[in-house]
Amino acid sequence: MASIIMKNTIMLVLLAGFLVQCASYDKKNQVVEYVEKVQSEYISGHLDRYLFKPDFLTDRFVDVWIPESYKPETEYSVIYMHDGQMLFDESSTWNGQEWRVDETLTRMMETGEIPPTIVVGIWNADEQRTAEYFPQDALSYIEEEIIGDIRSNVPDDFHANRYVDFIAKTVIPFVEKSYPVTRDRAGRFIAGSSYGGLISIYSLTKYPELFSGVAALSTHWPGTYESNNEIPDGIREYLRQNMPNPGSHRIYFDHGTETLDSLYAPYQQKVDAMMVELGFTPDIDFKSDVFEGTDHSENAWAERFEIPVKFMLSR
Repeated sequence: MASIIMKNTIMLVLLAGFLVQCASYDKKNQVVEYVEKVQSEYISGHLDRYLFKPDFLTDRFVDVWIPESYKPETEYSVIYMHDGQMLFDESSTWNGQEWRVDETLTRMMETGEIPPTIVVGIWNADEQRTAEYFPQDALSYIEEEIIGDIRSNVPDDFHANRYVDFIAKTVIPFVEKSYPVTRDRAGRFIAGSSYGGLISIYSLTKYPELFSGVAALSTHWPGTYESNNEIPDGIREYLRQNMPNPGSHRIYFDHGTETLDSLYAPYQQKVDAMMVELGFTPDIDFKSDVFEGTDHSENAWAERFEIPVKFMLSR
């Protein structure tokens, strides 16, 4: 009788283990779901749209832009971009604007200015955007009472480290398993604007071995919508202590002079001075441009997107 009970117990334990394994397997396979092939009169080429379900972040779409000239036997560089829903199709964006990433890269590939390239557009998580895009480790260089000004736009807590880990440990491995892309640092780039510029440069400090170039357009150094010194000083001090060695990457900054961009000049000038102090060489491994009369919008970034792309990707 005892042996029968023991056998049944063992069987139950084995069955439970099997079910746990199955559940775990199912969960792993639900991390990424293919949604649809997106085609539109506004898109040159098409988008492969996926739904990613990270364990510790909000679910979001990730679009992989495939150019019309795509050939499976060709090896492609990859630009990973934030605010992915604003990049390709103005008919689906909240403000009727887009970066025109597809048109710009198509033209640059046709003229031979850049190597074959695809783009991975990671959608922002709406109300979690500030929480995911503000450089989390820079908070230790900012006084708590000042952090409260940023926290007013953060629903629960800051998640930039989780977000950057998500890109590094989930999105990049998925792309490199699914598409014929360069699987080393030389073929990976990361870019964004405003808060997306902040998280782009922050991503480089967290994973310098993953990316060879960064583009931070209209970087939102103030952290809020008013001029202040405490937040940009804290971010800059974090960067001073965590930037990769000069000569190892290409780093691009810029800003306009109208609307929200009108705040950025004094902060960017201090960042530029810091870059030189750290040993970066202007127009060689670091570039900072000013675009007079341009504002803080997708239309403005679309007009100049080819400049950071060429700086990062041309060899």
